[in-house]
Amino acid sequence: MAGVVFKIQKLDLDLTKNNDWMTLKTLTPDAAKNRLVGFEATRTTDNNGEATFDNLDIGAYLVTETNAPDNVVKKAAPFIVTVPHPNGNNTWNYNVHVYPKNTVSAKPTKTLDDTNAIKLGDSVTWTITQVLPELPQGETFTEVSFTDQLQEGLEYVAPATAQANGKEVDVTITSTGDGGRNLAGSLDNPENLTGGETVTFTITTKVNDPGKIVNTAKVRIKTSGGGDTTQSTPDPVPGGGPGGAPTLIYGYFDIQKYVTNTMIAISGWKQTQTPHTLHNHQPE
Repeated sequence: MAGVVFKIQKLDLDLTKNNDWMTLKTLTPDAAKNRLVGFEATRTTDNNGEATFDNLDIGAYLVTETNAPDNVVKKAAPFIVTVPHPNGNNTWNYNVHVYPKNTVSAKPTKTLDDTNAIKLGDSVTWTITQVLPELPQGETFTEVSFTDQLQEGLEYVAPATAQANGKEVDVTITSTGDGGRNLAGSLDNPENLTGGETVTFTITTKVNDPGKIVNTAKVRIKTSGGGDTTQSTPDPVPGGGPGGAPTLIYGYFDIQKYVTNTMIAISGWKQTQTPHTLHNHQPE
């Protein structure tokens, strides 16, 4: 994974002394924070997911993941590494490789169903989809929730629903603000979910005003092991290309009746304006 930031900090241990090696056997990363000697360095993983610390002095180092992309639910736990590392056969490894692991979540998506919406006042359905990340054994989900600031021109129609792997689950929804457009929803029993399941939130709205309506949302995932991440559904793609936010465009046709083959308006004919769905883009 690219863009993960790691920091190393040298500890006050002398690897030429057997007593310090004995200390390392029981030294926890948390306790190691009290044994820092001042040296530290920071690197960010490249596109291959690698971060390299060169020309380190012989010693023990505390390694901490300090920052990560939004799709990281839980950072790698801090750990201690020595340079060199004993191979166990009376040899030493001076080119040490370590493989910390993150708990990573897929990006949520949002789609639109406006099949039966042909005029203002009709309803459309928005679906937020999140595939849950795999968790370490014994860890559970403590929150799976969404927030959605509906664009002006939409009106929330209760109730919203939620499903996990196609089965309906309980969800608590709040709607505040003008037209109830500030939505927030949270699954009632996230601890019953397992990694790999697909959670969906389904929201119904009315379209009350013409114009271009683009709708995104955010999904938050928290775990019992301290994992916590919030990701947004895709933003609009310039030109309405695939992969972006679902977009609904309502416009007007202005209708005027004229005498055949002339530009003479028929007297008494009333101009009308009729709304229609002109365009709808759903991400692929």
